[in-house]
Amino acid sequence: MRPHGRAQISQSHPRALAVCDRCGFLFNQDDLQWQWDWKQGPRLFNLRILVCRTCLDVPQESGRTIVLPPDPVPIANARPENYALADNPVSPLGFNPAGVFTPTSSLGGTTGNLIHNGGLESAFSWNGQSSAVNSTSVTGLFAPQTKPLVNKRFATCAALAVSISSFQNTIGKNWNGNPATPTPASTVAAITHVVSGFAAYAPSDQPFLRTGPTGYQFQGSSDGAPWTTLASGTTAGTAGETLTATTSIATAYQFHQFVLQGDGISNVGVAGLSIAISDAAPNDI
Repeated sequence: MRPHGRAQISQSHPRALAVCDRCGFLFNQDDLQWQWDWKQGPRLFNLRILVCRTCLDVPQESGRTIVLPPDPVPIANARPENYALADNPVSPLGFNPAGVFTPTSSLGGTTGNLIHNGGLESAFSWNGQSSAVNSTSVTGLFAPQTKPLVNKRFATCAALAVSISSFQNTIGKNWNGNPATPTPASTVAAITHVVSGFAAYAPSDQPFLRTGPTGYQFQGSSDGAPWTTLASGTTAGTAGETLTATTSIATAYQFHQFVLQGDGISNVGVAGLSIAISDAAPNDI
C-alpha cells in the first residue's frame, strides 16, 4: 500500500485524499477546511486554500474594517466636557509669547486667580496693546473700551475651570508691580491710581459664569487686604456681555480688581477687562 500520511484508509468506506495547501501533508480531503481572512473589508474573504486543523489560522482582526456606529440621538440641555481645558489646563491659546519678555500691559502687574485657558494677561491684551491704555489724547483721561470683543471664546479667556464659591474669582492690577521696571524699595512710596470706572467683557460663547447671571464687584486696596468695594451689581448672564460701571470714590489705591461670584461648580471666565484711570494722562504712565 502506498504511504498515506495522516489520512485514514478504509476499503469499506473509501475517502478521497488531499494535500494541505500549507504544510503539504496528506490528509483525507473532507478533513481539510477553507481558510478565511479579513482583507480590508467588512466581511471575511475566502482565500481559496484548503488547510488542515493545525494550519488553520484565526482571521487577523487588523485587516478588518472598523465600522463606526451611528451617532447617538442628541439630547436637550447637553453639558459636554470642556475637552480643550481638560487636556491642557493651562492652555497657551490667546497667549502672546512676546509678553514673557515685554508684557502687553505696561501699567502694573496682573493679579488674580483666573489662570486657566488664556491666563490673566489675555484679558488685558487688546489688539496688541494693553486694554488699560486706550485713550489717544495726551490731555484726555483714560476711558474704558467701548467696542466689543469679537469671537473671543472661553478657551482663550482668563478663566477658572471650576469657579470658587462666593466673591473669590478675581482678576486685576497691582499698579506698583510693573514688570518692565524693578520693584521699588519699601521706603519708596507705592504707585497708586484713582479709577473712575471699568468695562468687563464676557466670552463670546458663554456668560461670565456659565450657569447664568451672577454678582460682581470692583474693588480697591492699598495693600491687597482688606478690599474696598467701589462698584457692584449683577451680570445679565448672556454670552458676549459688555459690563460697564463707574465709581465715585476718588481714593487712590495700589490694587484694583474685578471680582465675580462663583458657585463652586460652573466655570467662570473674563474675555477682557479695561480699567479707566482718572488721575493721569496716557503719556504720563
